Amino acid sequence: MKKRLANFWYYHKIHTVILLAVLAAGIYLFLTHRSTVKSDYDIAIVSPRACTEEQTAAIKSIIEQSGTDQNGDGRVTADIHIYRFAIGEAGQDQQAVAGLDADLVGKMSGIFLVDSPVKFEAATNGLGTAADAIPVSDIPALSGCGIDDLWLLIRTEADVKYSSILSALIR
Repeated sequence: MKKRLANFWYYHKIHTVILLAVLAAGIYLFLTHRSTVKSDYDIAIVSPRACTEEQTAAIKSIIEQSGTDQNGDGRVTADIHIYRFAIGEAGQDQQAVAGLDADLVGKMSGIFLVDSPVKFEAATNGLGTAADAIPVSDIPALSGCGIDDLWLLIRTEADVKYSSILSALIR
């Protein structure tokens, strides 16, 4: 038996090592994919002022309590993406602008909290319609979060889940 094993190892050690490496990579990718939490709702805050961690935690909590499980994982999760700059102003943080551009192109966020819905509509070519913007101060669920000066916009081609969360927030 030892001779057979030694003979096998002599002729097939490279193939065996490659096979084990491929199997290990496959198992790692499977487990990583399986444990990754996908958010049900993505919210973008586009404003030149900073939001505190308490404010973002409050917004996230309200969205998670008002929403429904969209991806079937048994829990409601929300992600908040913060882009800290003023739309249409000179001297903007290019990293924040690039992040918002990637968000818009990749259709990550469906809810936008913006400081100027008219400028947002102009800058995003109608991605969010300023006429449909709702002041956060008019949304009872969000009015206590300290962001009452912002406006809530839903992406115009957003799916039903964002329309349903808006109706749940306005109630």
